[in-house]
Amino acid sequence: MNTQLNNTIEINGRQVLVEWSKAAARELAQRSQPLVVELEIYFSCLVKKFVHFHEVQLQRETIAVSDKLAVFFRPVTSTACSFEVADRLGRQPEIELDTPNVRKFAPKRVKLDFVRGNWLGEFWI
Repeated sequence: MNTQLNNTIEINGRQVLVEWSKAAARELAQRSQPLVVELEIYFSCLVKKFVHFHEVQLQRETIAVSDKLAVFFRPVTSTACSFEVADRLGRQPEIELDTPNVRKFAPKRVKLDFVRGNWLGEFWI
């Protein structure tokens, strides 16, 4: 991903570098409202990271990266660790985590791109 644009925000008291490509910047410029990017760290049978893109503002606090881009960080854990449940639901049932230790977590870096009509993203802890 050839990243050309960036901004630094703060999540959980830590500096987070958010970078996006020229293609992403072109797509963001066409939007009438900000794209909301959810950075999810998922503690289950294994720790996984997901980036979800939301076209509309959600009923939760977000952090503005620019006038067309907002992010939020969402640590969750599974309520079960069963392959049967995961197969049925597509993933384990989850609950959001909000503990003093989890509030110390934050991404260090986020990269976003727009390729062939789809948003792509990754982040590092």
